[in-house]
Amino acid sequence: MKKYVLFLATLTLIVGCDAPQRTRLTNAYSNDYNSGNPNNSSGSLPSGTTGSSGGGTTGSSTGGATTGFENCDLSSKGFTAEMGHIGICQSTQDETLFKFKSSLTSSSYRTCLIPTYKEGSGSSTYIGQPQCTFTEADKVMQGKLYKNRTGFTGYPLNGVIVMKEPLLTEYFNCMQGYTNWPANVCSGVNSPYCAYWAPRCPYGGKSNAACDTEARAYMTNLCTSFKTKYSSAYLDIKVK
Repeated sequence: MKKYVLFLATLTLIVGCDAPQRTRLTNAYSNDYNSGNPNNSSGSLPSGTTGSSGGGTTGSSTGGATTGFENCDLSSKGFTAEMGHIGICQSTQDETLFKFKSSLTSSSYRTCLIPTYKEGSGSSTYIGQPQCTFTEADKVMQGKLYKNRTGFTGYPLNGVIVMKEPLLTEYFNCMQGYTNWPANVCSGVNSPYCAYWAPRCPYGGKSNAACDTEARAYMTNLCTSFKTKYSSAYLDIKVK
């Protein structure tokens, strides 16, 4: 993935990091994600069930007592109308291994898990590619999330953003807002705004203080728009 300035991690989810973001869960999540363009594809999680679900959608479930998941709690960590109740737990032996379940069956749009680093303040930033899967009600799946975002591989994986696949494009437009400004934003665009900023900011937000301020404002607008539109459609979950 593209490299982003570290301050993105401190934005209070402008994108919704203060509430609980493409991937498909299976036995050992396959990796077909195009790391060069997170908007166009995502990884896939295995389709097989690994473990059993006990209790109702809001009850507790161990999801099968496999190594690292002996105390796995798959009770509901949040709810959206599109995804139902989401249960998720992280292996105590390998921070990239997870068990996951949804209370709803979905065969139209995949549910995606994005690995994140979540700060004490509640803000978060993604640290790897999304992984997505179609879901069956209360079916427990186990898979791997990847810490493969350039510059963020050393961060602890302590959060997961969960959303439906169609939301990914706007989410990454937000997260890439600073990096994309103004070159990608103004490419082929003839406007007074671009005519003013493009020549003044040849290195984007890192060109000078004024460019940095405008790039941050551009990203903030994108992220605020995302959060306003989808605040009840995704979850930002702290896993440890």
